[in-house]
Amino acid sequence: MELAIEIENLCKVYPGRTALDNVSFSVKKGSIHGFLGPNGAGKSTTMKILSGLIPKTSGKFKVNGKVGFLPEHPPVYPNMSVKDYLNFVFSIYAHTGSTNHIEEVIKKTGLDDVQNRLIGNLSKGYQQRVGIAQAIVHSPEIIILDEPTVGLDPVAIADIRALILELKNDHTILFSSHQLHDVELLCSDITLINRSKIVVSGAIDTILSNLKTNMSLKARVVTFNDELKKKLQSSFAVESVSYEKDSEHKNTILKISIQGKNDIRPELARFLSDTSIGLLEFNEERGDLEDLFKRIHE
Repeated sequence: MELAIEIENLCKVYPGRTALDNVSFSVKKGSIHGFLGPNGAGKSTTMKILSGLIPKTSGKFKVNGKVGFLPEHPPVYPNMSVKDYLNFVFSIYAHTGSTNHIEEVIKKTGLDDVQNRLIGNLSKGYQQRVGIAQAIVHSPEIIILDEPTVGLDPVAIADIRALILELKNDHTILFSSHQLHDVELLCSDITLINRSKIVVSGAIDTILSNLKTNMSLKARVVTFNDELKKKLQSSFAVESVSYEKDSEHKNTILKISIQGKNDIRPELARFLSDTSIGLLEFNEERGDLEDLFKRIHE
């Protein structure tokens, strides 16, 4: 497995405060890696160190390729046009004259229709696109995006999400976000940081599947009542059973938490298939990233 970013025991200490405490994780080459955590957890500090904007206090990190960085607040000049600004940023990297490359970046980030407009007159969504464009204008192998969808409306968030997916074709992407739904849709791996320390890091499917100690099941049935609930509880090793009427569909939704590791779904499905209950739908509910955030605040 080839790694784009390797971090080992990274520390950052300010007077009276530790921003990063022995942080270690890695980012696979070609992946979209989500970096999650509450405000003040250490996400932005880590990204600034990786991007070379601030020094580390101790520890090691290795970035295997050129880096493009989008801070939480895009470093744009509102009185410049989009095209002039990207040409300016491009020149900083000692590149000269490649007009075709700038046009490719503009097209890639969906800025064709606004390339001659002043950045200050653009919507926040388009300004965020300009910020991403400046991060990739020098053709980096790795893109680091700090809260790329913060403050955007749902349409703009969907647009940025689609852009990040497209960028994955040519870049490794590390991005932080509070939009947990976007992280689940985009990322193959995640790292969760809280209070300057890593809580968990790895494949998102593995992390989410390990969230729960008990299997949680959801079933939709024709009818259910307290008597059937007592019968279910006496027949199976369940921790809890709850049900509520679904007036829209004129049936009942059950939520069942199973004790221990034994998989009793086949037997439970047969029980619920009885004509007195009428099983319509039956599936396992996995944990989600909201659960992770709740846990780290406990």
